[in-house]
Amino acid sequence: MATTRKSAKKAVVKKAAKKSAAKSAKKTAAKAVRRTAAKKAAAKKVVKKTVKKTAARKAPAKVAKRPVAKKVAVKKVAAKKVVARKAAAKKPVVKKVVARKVTAKKAARKPRGITPEQALANTRALLEAKQEHDREPQPWQALDSERSHVPQAGFQSDEAQAKAGELHAGESRMQAIQGSIGTQDRHNQGKRDSR
Repeated sequence: MATTRKSAKKAVVKKAAKKSAAKSAKKTAAKAVRRTAAKKAAAKKVVKKTVKKTAARKAPAKVAKRPVAKKVAVKKVAAKKVVARKAAAKKPVVKKVVARKVTAKKAARKPRGITPEQALANTRALLEAKQEHDREPQPWQALDSERSHVPQAGFQSDEAQAKAGELHAGESRMQAIQGSIGTQDRHNQGKRDSR
């Protein structure tokens, strides 16, 4: 008895499961059918729109088309262009004049810089003006008439001149002369001979 009840319960549960599965399958199938129908409708709308657009594009082109008369007009225009090109090729002088005008306009637009020679002349003039200004006594020095406040050009003393000479010799790497040149030459020759 207990086994029959269990088997009956199982059968009822299986039937209920089958029914719910069938219902869900029907629902999903119905949803899929609705989706495909909506997609087809949207596709039809898109196709209709594209057909209308292409028809609208083609319609004016058909109206604008004219028979052979247009071809003749096009040929005439092409012939005129060829004649104009040939005429332009025969007149190179006009092109050169136009090119000169264009370059003149470009030159007028660009601000011209100074040349290196002009820059050097400007620098020299400025240097001379500075040196002249430095040689002149300052206004407050003009009040003292007992001594001159403008120093002499050159070294301040003989010692300063000697020191400047030594510094120059050291910086230019001049060979020091200690003793006579002949003595140095003999010494160097002896070094070479002993090698």
